[in-house]
Amino acid sequence: MKKLLPVILTLLGIVVIINTFATLIGRFPAPSKITKHFSPSPRPTPTPTPRPLTFAEMNALYGPCVFLPTLFYHHIQSPEAAKQNKQTALTIDTDFFRNQMKYLKDKGYHTVSMNDLVSFFDNGIPISSGSILLTFDDAYADFASDAVPILREFGFKATLFVPTGLVNNPGYLTWDIISSLAPGGDILFANHTWSHHNLLAAENVIEKEISTADTQLAEKGLNSPKVFAYPYGLSSAPTETFLTKLGYKLAFTTVPGSTLCKKLRLELPRVRIGNTNISYYGF
Repeated sequence: MKKLLPVILTLLGIVVIINTFATLIGRFPAPSKITKHFSPSPRPTPTPTPRPLTFAEMNALYGPCVFLPTLFYHHIQSPEAAKQNKQTALTIDTDFFRNQMKYLKDKGYHTVSMNDLVSFFDNGIPISSGSILLTFDDAYADFASDAVPILREFGFKATLFVPTGLVNNPGYLTWDIISSLAPGGDILFANHTWSHHNLLAAENVIEKEISTADTQLAEKGLNSPKVFAYPYGLSSAPTETFLTKLGYKLAFTTVPGSTLCKKLRLELPRVRIGNTNISYYGF
């Protein structure tokens, strides 16, 4: 028996070790569970970037449409004046602007009027290839001093969007200057609200801003046909509804594009032009 005792103790030790090891193993999940727990989550399928509609697709959905680049500007002034007035971000150098207009003229581009676009939408009167619209926002004083002489040098028509409540303020046109420019018939003075207010606003604000400017322009025999540009380019359904009620024929955003469609006539795109060669924009 004494000889067997060491053997028995050894066997008991082995049993204890095995039981201890089994207990420890039981505290851990099975390999399959570990894999399941730590496997990476599936990645969602990326949403594809929307493809721009072709002209044919736009025409089918919203037509009739016309390819009519509508260029828009703010300040036309010297770099020195722009720096002094802290307006460099919105300024085209006067000499650069003249070069842009000369380039367009030399390439055979010609301006049409807002009446021409209305006639296309309403009566199907074609707009010839090589046509463009020129627009200017905010009625700054340099429109008369710097832009108009160059426009008239090259025989170009333009539309100036006027926030009527800012007229006669420093840095803006006066009503006297507007009245002196209007008889030429080459510039349409159009609605840009009364105070350049963001129209993502309450309906009473929208109606006051648009109707006040509408009345002031009409009293001076301006804005015919009725054309509008949204301050900051921000359109909205209530604004479009009110513009329709007042008889507006066209309204422009700052959304980039050159395809203008009848069913989108109150949310038309434009091309913002900077201090660069105008060929950069596809001309």
